[in-house]
Amino acid sequence: MAAGETAGQLAKRLGRSPSTVSREIARNGGRDRYRAASADAIAYERGLRPKQARLAQGSALRALVEAKLALCWSPEQIAGWLRRQFPGDASM
Repeated sequence: MAAGETAGQLAKRLGRSPSTVSREIARNGGRDRYRAASADAIAYERGLRPKQARLAQGSALRALVEAKLALCWSPEQIAGWLRRQFPGDASM
């Protein structure tokens, strides 16, 4: 933007849709006030979860997942195992 490129030119160079780039610019102050560093910080804050993830809550689920990861199980293997071991239990 500092070089005077349009949103379309920026989008093409970044491999994004022009509408995506235009929304990003508008959401973060417009062409005159857009700053990449502050836009990145704001995007990070927008992406934060409103609540803690299940594994971050220190539950029995976390202990099971940690144990399986210690055995070098993949996340996919753990998820499949949990579905078979605890059918219908949404907390697991």
